Amino acid sequence: MANDENIEFNSYEIDAVGEILNISMGSAATAVSELLNAKTWITTPQVNVVKVGDLNYDNLEPAICVKIVYVEGITGLNMMVLKQNDVQLILNQLLGNPLVIDPNFEFDELNISAVSEIMNQMMGASATALSDLLGVKVDISVPTPYIIEQTKFGDLCEMPLDSTVVAVTFKLTVDGVMESEFMSVLSLELAKTLSGKMMDKFSSDDGSEDTASAPAATAASTPAPAAAQQPVAQPQVAPQQPMGMPQQPMPDPSMMYGQMPQYPQGGYPPQGGYGYPNPYAAYGAYPPPVPPVNVQDAQLHQFDAMDFGIPADQKDNLKLLMGVPLEISVEIGSAKRKVKDILEFTQGTIIELERQAGAPVDVVVNGNLIARGDVVVIDDNFAVRITEIVKSKFMDSLGKE
Repeated sequence: MANDENIEFNSYEIDAVGEILNISMGSAATAVSELLNAKTWITTPQVNVVKVGDLNYDNLEPAICVKIVYVEGITGLNMMVLKQNDVQLILNQLLGNPLVIDPNFEFDELNISAVSEIMNQMMGASATALSDLLGVKVDISVPTPYIIEQTKFGDLCEMPLDSTVVAVTFKLTVDGVMESEFMSVLSLELAKTLSGKMMDKFSSDDGSEDTASAPAATAASTPAPAAAQQPVAQPQVAPQQPMGMPQQPMPDPSMMYGQMPQYPQGGYPPQGGYGYPNPYAAYGAYPPPVPPVNVQDAQLHQFDAMDFGIPADQKDNLKLLMGVPLEISVEIGSAKRKVKDILEFTQGTIIELERQAGAPVDVVVNGNLIARGDVVVIDDNFAVRITEIVKSKFMDSLGKE
């Protein structure tokens, strides 16, 4: 990798990296919340530009590192450094185990796989947020967890100790589970790409506004030609006439007595009549008469009544379908249990259903809910008395004779 000693980040680039990671980690927190069924917050990013050899994560030890490689849209490494105890609590929440830290806990193959899946969901949501924000498709490789005690961080980064990286520390809170922090270490290539795309996006938005406003400012500041500044004779306007409206002639008092004054061709009195100017005199001519408008009733097509009845051959086919047997089942209720609880089922285990005693049961036909009813007993057999028909597409699709 090229020497990065002379490469520095200015304050704008640092702020851009912090803001873009804050947005992407917000989406990652939402994914973790749904996975753990607990509210999760990832906030307060603190950005530091350091050398790999000077990277300090003592407050996170013993730590576990998850390596993410961006393979599409943007390129570079993102190393997530978390406390091993925090990861253990997250796994306990995911698997339904007690939320306690076991000193004998081991990151075996199963636990490492679970950590990889959690980070895959988390960083997948982060990549989607980056894609929406930057306007490019962003994809990542499968996250790979490592125990830092077994592997040095510099070896995982595949960077010399004098290489520049960007370390971003976040506050991590999982409701009812823990309050802690973790670190995201970005390679120089990734950090520069993110900050550059972020700044280009907002600078292009600002430039479009400046460009759009430039013609207006130029037109306002440019003096008008001398000919345009000379006063132009304007026709007199009657008092209280709204601006922009053509002057209308005063009504002829003689019209009140049934007499129509004779006007020249064009329909307006000379000079506007009665001391008022002609509103079209400024244009040098009277407006032409308005041609008559030919209005006709719309001709609508007549449609014959359509017969939506079922043809005779289809009625015969429907009769054949009426003899097809369907499987009817009655569901008393249901419940959700974790895999861990189901594996512990034994004879005598009581499963509490979500439905209260005495509530109607569901009548299901071929997997489709069609009715509800009450359970009754007839000659030592259970039966269902239907009390409600549930409207569904399945019922609508069944024809009736």
